Amino acid sequence: MPSAKSLKEAQDFIAEAGLPCTDITTDEGAQGTPAEGFLGHTDEDDTAQEKREAAAWSIEEAGFCGDTRSDLGGWVVYLPKDMKAFQENYRDTARESAKEEGWTGRLSRGKFLIGADFIVDPTNYEASNTLLQTGLMIENCDPDFKTPDGYRTQDASADGCVLTNYLSAG
Repeated sequence: MPSAKSLKEAQDFIAEAGLPCTDITTDEGAQGTPAEGFLGHTDEDDTAQEKREAAAWSIEEAGFCGDTRSDLGGWVVYLPKDMKAFQENYRDTARESAKEEGWTGRLSRGKFLIGADFIVDPTNYEASNTLLQTGLMIENCDPDFKTPDGYRTQDASADGCVLTNYLSAG
């Protein structure tokens, strides 16, 4: 799997895939960044519960490049301290959302593109497909997921999940 040990290396990786990723920023308020900010970020106004939830993602550093208002969008990059903790928290969050939204037998497609030591959260589907061609994989925690012919899977760090290069439409 691809590796990026710094935000700059992740920026270079995304740019080498042919996507416009320059001037990565750690400022959640910078122009073009997602309105919801970054996972794992807390400030002095957060409650103890919000700080515990942020810590569960195990994110050491986060940054953003691109522009959410452009056709290709942008990319939030996470460098987790603990990849297993990140993947387990995603699994638990995805399953809880699925229950709340009544999708008890099926989870929506994965959200994060996983590398060996970094994670990319693209803001658009087309960019996801481009990055999957680079070797990044999506964490899928749907217990009913079957890999379609021509795609591959490998075990995820989180029990009950796989990493796959298949991106479902729904």
